[in-house]
Amino acid sequence: MVTSRQETILRLIVSDYIATAAPIASDGIARKHDLGVSSATVRNDVAELEENGYITRPHTSAGSIPLDKAYRLYVESILTMETDGIPARVQKSVREQLSTLERDIDEWASVAAAVLARLVGNLAIATFPRAIEPRVKHVELIPLQDILAMLIVVLEQVGMKRQLIRLKEPSQPAELEASASRVKSQLVGLTRREIESKVTPTTPLEGEVIDATVLILREESQAIYRNHYVNGLRNLLNQPEFVENDKLGSIVEGIEDGSLAQAVLEETPEGGMVKVIIGQENRGDMLRPFSIVICEYGVPDSVVGVVSVVGPTRMEYSKTIAGVKFVSAIMNDLIEGVSSS
Repeated sequence: MVTSRQETILRLIVSDYIATAAPIASDGIARKHDLGVSSATVRNDVAELEENGYITRPHTSAGSIPLDKAYRLYVESILTMETDGIPARVQKSVREQLSTLERDIDEWASVAAAVLARLVGNLAIATFPRAIEPRVKHVELIPLQDILAMLIVVLEQVGMKRQLIRLKEPSQPAELEASASRVKSQLVGLTRREIESKVTPTTPLEGEVIDATVLILREESQAIYRNHYVNGLRNLLNQPEFVENDKLGSIVEGIEDGSLAQAVLEETPEGGMVKVIIGQENRGDMLRPFSIVICEYGVPDSVVGVVSVVGPTRMEYSKTIAGVKFVSAIMNDLIEGVSSS
């Protein structure tokens, strides 16, 4: 059981270690912070914190290094408070920068990632705002050969998707056009679930087109966070924790092949809550050296995206949580502005 004084000492160790990246001496805590107790008392409390798995020390006389358990206690205390780590002038500048994008949705995630990386000094990831359940906006069928056609499906807020359809029997262009027109009148505005429950094909050809469209919608629903932007890799690689060559190589490889971002985005919480995952709390080995702060933005159950920060477990949590909350709030405003106009 951690006492109130030990919790205070632990928070001081964490905050000082975040600032310096160097082990924190017990005597230094006693001198620097007015705790009203002797250095010997601080040393005893630090020894108990080590015994309880909150810190580690290379040897008895060495300074303290926080472990994941210490960061978790520290973060829980921050999450219950209103973080305000972004100066008003910076907030104003960021809002103006993102507001100038207006309806240029393609730029939102790119600029959001760049802004967030700059605010927190670590790696930032932002996804394109997407419909949770994509809806059909347009359907077209283009004949290529007697038994081969190109299906073009345009999805709201996703874009154009193409798929080749091998027909069960030869069809004339006029027949394809007529079938595509009938299918379009039935599918436009519907989600995959609505199509599966409401739409019944009247011909085998229309059935093939509808099945192919449903498959496209299913794949898009499963890949809602596929398109993302990453910014601030240099910030991450400049952290003392990642100067080792073996770590450097795996980080760069994970960024280049998208696996690191995908693993991060799989941690996305629902409902706009900020989630913090620390070190060994991460499910995959790839993310174990990192801490993640992540939040969903947008309209729940409708159009959503994600903003996230990846950094060492020694990241500035208060500043990072404030940055993620702030950028998420701006993205919410942008989406609401488009939805209401």
